[in-house]
Amino acid sequence: MESVTIGKEATVSRVQEITEQLRHLSGAELRELRAWLDEYEDQAWDEKFEAEVAAGKWDSLAEKALRDHRDGRSTPL
Repeated sequence: MESVTIGKEATVSRVQEITEQLRHLSGAELRELRAWLDEYEDQAWDEKFEAEVAAGKWDSLAEKALRDHRDGRSTPL
């Protein structure tokens, strides 16, 4: 964990520093932060999934699903 030196005596981790800052946010600021974090996590997940698809990680699962559907082992949504 990375740390930040504050003054001459106190060393605080970045997470602790951010946590302290969060305590001072208003309700509106917290909602804005939550929305940003949701979007950030969604984008990170999408990028990870797309990289896995491009690398062929999901190919066997997709082939099995298509084979099961073709063989009548699926139901309409």
